[in-house]
Amino acid sequence: MRKNVNQLKVGVIITYISLLIGNIIPLVYTPIMLNIMGKSEYGLYNLSNSVVGYMSLLSFGLGSTIVKYVTDYISIKDKEGEEKIIGLFIKIYSILFFICIVIGIILSLNVDRIFSKSLTLNELAKMRILVMLMAINTGISFPLSVFSAIIISHQKYIYNKLISLLSTIFVPIANLIVLYMGYASIGIVISTTILNIIFGIINIWYCGEVLQIKPNIKDTDYSILKGMIIFSFFIFLGEVVNMLYWATDKVIIGKYIGTAAVSVYSIGATFNTYLGSFASAIGSVLFPKVNIMVNNDSSREDLSNLFIKVGRLQYLIISLILLGFSIFGKEFIRLWAGLEYSDSYIIALLTMIPVAVPLIQSTGISILQAKNMHKFRSIMFLFIAILNLILSILWVKNMGIVGCAIATCLAYTIGPVIIMNWYYWKKVKLDIVSFWKNILKMTIPYLIISLMYVVFIKKYMILINWTGLFTGIIIYTTMYAVVTWLFVANDYEKDLIGQPLNKIRNKLFKKTIKGV
Repeated sequence: MRKNVNQLKVGVIITYISLLIGNIIPLVYTPIMLNIMGKSEYGLYNLSNSVVGYMSLLSFGLGSTIVKYVTDYISIKDKEGEEKIIGLFIKIYSILFFICIVIGIILSLNVDRIFSKSLTLNELAKMRILVMLMAINTGISFPLSVFSAIIISHQKYIYNKLISLLSTIFVPIANLIVLYMGYASIGIVISTTILNIIFGIINIWYCGEVLQIKPNIKDTDYSILKGMIIFSFFIFLGEVVNMLYWATDKVIIGKYIGTAAVSVYSIGATFNTYLGSFASAIGSVLFPKVNIMVNNDSSREDLSNLFIKVGRLQYLIISLILLGFSIFGKEFIRLWAGLEYSDSYIIALLTMIPVAVPLIQSTGISILQAKNMHKFRSIMFLFIAILNLILSILWVKNMGIVGCAIATCLAYTIGPVIIMNWYYWKKVKLDIVSFWKNILKMTIPYLIISLMYVVFIKKYMILINWTGLFTGIIIYTTMYAVVTWLFVANDYEKDLIGQPLNKIRNKLFKKTIKGV
């Protein structure tokens, strides 16, 4: 058990290192990419990615299903059953690979019919190539993702997060190389595909040599397919909804306005992605743990305590990013992307604020899936996504890209914020009241120091260059850290921060003594 706990803690630490690096790299990478590709080319790349993104739905929610079923076999130490079900998933995902290629060909041949009114002939020709290449990349990722899910199921978080860290570093480096070579968006897709294959092969080796997993493709047990389909269907429905939220906005903007507007919207939505990445660093490694807790009939109190504990940790990060962005985001975007992307600040805030709630409650999704109670969430999200789709189409014509963002903000507030909290409270029986009491107590000190910074410090700062901006960010972050330690963090959270620092201090102290 101790080994698994260490895997979990170290996995989360590596994830945050990966996220830190992954979010520092774009500070350099994105402006260069925008400069080389141009506003329209960048928008075309994101538009193509949104169109092809729908193909990820072909996984039918089987990613979480793999983790659940493999974890179940691991918990009862049935390796033969585990290898049989892995073989079944490899078969299914291999079929999806070929389906993905066929759909890619169809989409590529029909790009003109969808976007002929808003894209130039040159953009349409390039988009056909991008869609086909992205379809191949998506198709290849299906069978390779099985092995990543196996590694997560075995709770090998350290290895899994190290691979993620390497990917975070090497993908943007490779993309910059191809950009400087003049291959633009097409080169980016090719280099990303090659690296995905390399990392996928490494995962296959790890599963075979380290975990000693030998997928049994011959003796496949098809009797469990019905249960798998029922379980995965509502996860799939949730993925459909997620796609309707985030990919469809770009498709609607591309259809009614053009690639330049897609570029501005994409920059704003990028910050929402960063926010989600930091929040999911803990939640992404918890599903196997939650599944085992549910299988062991853990009490409502135990699940609620986990829900609150993880939510607090996520909120420590989320609130810093969200409040910090609201204070410095406008100046940051102006320096980072340029004045022509000023609307991206509004887009970012409108999409980030409501999304913050489901992000700090992401453990709830794992609990729902482990209890097989995710049906309600998926159906509710479907209706909310349809509302978002309708409002986006209506409002984009009158308010442009801001209209799409307002529609998304409203729909997300109704669904994940209001309805899901009622469901967690009344049906799942989680202690939502205690959860929000914790969040409110944490929020008040943060709002006070944010207001103090804006009123007494920011107006005296010169934020017209990077030096001034980073100075302001450092001052605010320092204030945030001090308030967190003195008034917000509990003993558990202080130990998470303090123990590693004490170990480093002790090691440095011992080295100093030896040197003397």
